[in-house]
Amino acid sequence: MALSRTVVVTGGASGIGEAVVERFLAHGDEVVVLDLRPGGAVGHYIETDIGDPRSIYAAIEALPDPVDVLCNVAGVSGASPVPLILGVNFFGLRHLTERLVPRMKPGGSVVSVASTAGWHWRDHIDEVGRLVNTPDFHTGLRTGADLLTNGKDAYTRSKEALIVWTSYAAQRYRGHVRVNTVSPGAVETPLLPAFYESMGHDELDPLTELAGGRNGQPHEIASVIHFLAGAQAGWINGTDVVVDSGAEMAFALGRAATGHPR
Repeated sequence: MALSRTVVVTGGASGIGEAVVERFLAHGDEVVVLDLRPGGAVGHYIETDIGDPRSIYAAIEALPDPVDVLCNVAGVSGASPVPLILGVNFFGLRHLTERLVPRMKPGGSVVSVASTAGWHWRDHIDEVGRLVNTPDFHTGLRTGADLLTNGKDAYTRSKEALIVWTSYAAQRYRGHVRVNTVSPGAVETPLLPAFYESMGHDELDPLTELAGGRNGQPHEIASVIHFLAGAQAGWINGTDVVVDSGAEMAFALGRAATGHPR
């Protein structure tokens, strides 16, 4: 039987995060949830605001030592204010990860939830690069405020930045921990109505159709996160794993075939 691991999950109170907590607990791991509120599947809970560096520092001080796995699941939709989107979805996530990794066991794993909204990061690499290269949380927010004026674009750039930063982080921490992202399509969580509000049915409905006529379920994303965190994924590093039943690829190829850019 595998030894129990210490697993930290941000955003573990609901949705994908709660499913991730349930998955690790079911496999005998010790789980610590960092969230604004406790959820039903909590092993141990530390109240944490991922959009606030002071709260992140306090949470890190309260965490057990060492940590085996970090799952960055907390996030907000494009219906939120731009500073909140950038702070939670990227800069707070980065802030937590960079400070927790030195306390992680060699051979550990970081898995962050990005999004298929980050699919086109290559088309926005200049803006994404500016976000990724900011030295700290507050400079990042100021840079983001200069670049982005609406929530939908802020959400997209935050996920694009996360995917690109993860590639850099994977090289930086190579030999110590692996760092990967998972990019879900639309998933049936309490946050889904806010995504429809910010992105619209015209954008999301075709992807749902291409995904077989349904959205994903939290446990389907949690199973991929759990796999990436384990030893069987030992040669997967700096990678973005898309989990959307092939919808985004089919959509992109369909657009290319008709000469209609997205």
